[in-house]
Amino acid sequence: MNENRPFPLLPLISLLLLVTPGGRGLTAQSLSIEAMGGTAYNFPTPLTVRQSGFPDIHLTAHYDTRPFGPYTPYYAWRLSLWNGAEGWELEQVHHRLFLANTTTEVTDFSVHFGYNYLLLGHAWRRHDFTFHLDAGPIVTNPENTVRGLKLRTRGTGLFDSGYYLSGFGGQAGLSRNFYFSKNGFVVLDAALMAAWATVPVVNGSADVPTIGVHGHVGVGWSR
Repeated sequence: MNENRPFPLLPLISLLLLVTPGGRGLTAQSLSIEAMGGTAYNFPTPLTVRQSGFPDIHLTAHYDTRPFGPYTPYYAWRLSLWNGAEGWELEQVHHRLFLANTTTEVTDFSVHFGYNYLLLGHAWRRHDFTFHLDAGPIVTNPENTVRGLKLRTRGTGLFDSGYYLSGFGGQAGLSRNFYFSKNGFVVLDAALMAAWATVPVVNGSADVPTIGVHGHVGVGWSR
């Protein structure tokens, strides 16, 4: 079994501060932080598995999310710097994919330690709603067994953590905040998210695109 290590967040927060254009007017900007749980409906997408010495496997993949487990549940967080009604934002979505229609050759296929969207983008407040448009890299930690060969990622990947820089993704989303105090609020969030990633299998690799509708609920703080 792969070792489930949390993906480091501090470098991502530092990245947001670095890419904010020139750091202009940070003292005049407002800050918001959101922590959310959620789930996703994954549309059927093609899955292609390449393994040395064997023909490629092509199938239409149906993925479950299993948002509450096993292993680390589905979660998302977002950090935003606002200047009036517009802001720059950094977001991580810890998505999970479990292949539901396994075959005799692909007996287990999942990316449950994280099909992680690491997103940087822009947001616009309009009346009671916030619109989000973001894009960024996909970092994965896969687990699979293909033709009886079980992938083991411990000690591999980025910093020997089992994580791989695997592709690119993005989202278009809509959210609404419901304040229960001056600074605290409940957030409801929905987004169409899509990505393409390539993950390792034993003696090969697999193309794992995904597109789905994601829903989040959580709490936030702003100043």
